[in-house]
Amino acid sequence: MATNIDSKEIVKQVTDRIAESYPDMDREHISSLASEELDKISSARVTDYFTVLTERAVRSRLKD
Repeated sequence: MATNIDSKEIVKQVTDRIAESYPDMDREHISSLASEELDKISSARVTDYFTVLTERAVRSRLKD
């Protein structure tokens, strides 16, 4: 059974970590990407890895 997730906190954590690697990137852009990627997986039953999966997806999008 899925637990409630704090999507704002996940987006904040992902944004903070990625902003360290991409200091010239607009934080709002990173946050927007994180929100989009989190929305894609938000219906999953297991929520334990949402932060790491969201971060990986955003980093992948930034590399393209």
